[in-house]
Amino acid sequence: MKRLTIMILAVLLCGAAVLTSSRSITTEPETEVPETIHYADISGDYVFVANLSETERMLRSLQDYLGDDSIEIQTAVPDYAVRYAERTWDPSRAVLLSGGPVYCVEAWDVFKNGEFQKTTYLAGRI
Repeated sequence: MKRLTIMILAVLLCGAAVLTSSRSITTEPETEVPETIHYADISGDYVFVANLSETERMLRSLQDYLGDDSIEIQTAVPDYAVRYAERTWDPSRAVLLSGGPVYCVEAWDVFKNGEFQKTTYLAGRI
């Protein structure tokens, strides 16, 4: 699901893609380890790391913007969702998306050759 979104972002950055995924096994059940996706092409190595704190901030700011805690918001954007990706987070843009009643948000930190590049914000509706 996220691979397609990350691949699209990576292709927009520089071209063809080779992806691998890594999930760490945690010893403590309450500790959530962010998902990582590795992408490599001739321009360099890219690592996408799910930014869990920014995703939580997105969820809270969207709830505040909507003013209704009963609206369902998921912290993952499925491939089939009507979505957008931005360099900045604006809950008013997410509200304008067409789609179903469920909002979806997630944030990814992008690294190239070991150096932080940007945080990408994804939003969608299903």
